[in-house]
Amino acid sequence: MKKRYRHTRTFALYAVAMGILIASPALRAQDANQPSGDLPTLFSVKASAGYGFGRATQLYGYDGNSQIWWSTGQGAKLNLALDLPILPIDVVDSLGSNSGTVPVVGLELEAASGYDLSTGGTTNDPLGNGTIQTTTRTTSYIPVTLGLNVRSNFGGGLPSIYIGAGGGVYIVGAYQEDVSYSNNASGSFTRKMTPPIPFGLYGAIGFELPLMYDPDAGNSMFDLFAEVRLTEMTSYIYNYDVTGGGQSATNSPLADQTLLYPKDEARSASSVSLSLGFKFNLY
Repeated sequence: MKKRYRHTRTFALYAVAMGILIASPALRAQDANQPSGDLPTLFSVKASAGYGFGRATQLYGYDGNSQIWWSTGQGAKLNLALDLPILPIDVVDSLGSNSGTVPVVGLELEAASGYDLSTGGTTNDPLGNGTIQTTTRTTSYIPVTLGLNVRSNFGGGLPSIYIGAGGGVYIVGAYQEDVSYSNNASGSFTRKMTPPIPFGLYGAIGFELPLMYDPDAGNSMFDLFAEVRLTEMTSYIYNYDVTGGGQSATNSPLADQTLLYPKDEARSASSVSLSLGFKFNLY
């Protein structure tokens, strides 16, 4: 009886092993037919362009009878950013991925730079006796910022919104004022200012729309996004070089008699900007 039992047990184990070997190719084939899986974003690159409207502006002078209120943060803006996910989350895939959920970024770190150019604020101030003093202002900044974005997603393949906050330094690329007179062409001169590197804070709200959503990957390679950003910053002009007529000198806002407006050292560089751009997601 014991010998017969041993043969029966051996045969049963052999049958189970053969069943596994026969079934394994089918299981592998079934796995091969499954989607590649929901792929989380490794990092994202954003490029955008926009325009900033001056906020907390100052009176810079007059153009005829019209007051010119301006901010050195007003003007065209080019932005480039790198987003690194910190806290991924899963949301329901509304477009029907087999997994039912897709990974999105709930919290991300954003490092950014760019180029801000402002050429507004031109004034034509009457000095009397028919003389008009024209001042043309040019400023540019190279922001280097670091911030956090918190994101909310409406589902796989659907738009998302985010809010962000951060700050950084705004390296001054150019800061100068070209001054000329209507009846004295030889009297023109330029103020070249070198303010200390200002520090600025920003808050942002954005909207993203996936352009190349892949249900199998649960992600989109390219997104279209729009962002509104509030930047709070002030530049301080303590002294500057005045060049004209083959001569140069050093002056300051408190002592310069040709500086009509503003006479203080603080210059507003705040703005509210709107930018449009594309986002590339590597996953």
